[in-house]
Amino acid sequence: MNNIDSQQFESYVPVYDAVPEKWEDAREFLVEHLKKISNAVNIREIGWFLDEELLSGKQFIPSNAEALIQGTAPLARTVLRKVVDCSPLVAGAQTFPHDIVFDSNFSLIDLWVSATNSTTLVATIFCNSDTISLDSSDIHIISNGAYDRAYCVIEYIQEL
Repeated sequence: MNNIDSQQFESYVPVYDAVPEKWEDAREFLVEHLKKISNAVNIREIGWFLDEELLSGKQFIPSNAEALIQGTAPLARTVLRKVVDCSPLVAGAQTFPHDIVFDSNFSLIDLWVSATNSTTLVATIFCNSDTISLDSSDIHIISNGAYDRAYCVIEYIQEL
């Protein structure tokens, strides 16, 4: 098992105000703290929500099966994100294509739709299985009303 310190999961860049005087000590100190800073920057969630497959900046539970086969430490899997424009939504059931490779390697992590009606000034989020689902080609949404702007956010991993 890898020994992971809590700094690896922090989202804030650490602040350091002292460095050892001797170069030998300072070099080791700087290398270790640069690693901590890199981890803090790289572990963050990326704020891009675009209509193409992107890295979300999130990491998912390590896959132990692959590690056991290769005899290595398990690595966290990268979470991908895609936003699909589902505008306009009308009351009732409708489908929208997602264009994601959805095969035996696909695992859904998170799925929601944010919808806004700019006329009535009503906004909502659909996030349960009664109102939104996904199959190999489409997003299925059951809406309780009409919304002129709606976006589906899909976060998933592709097992390799």
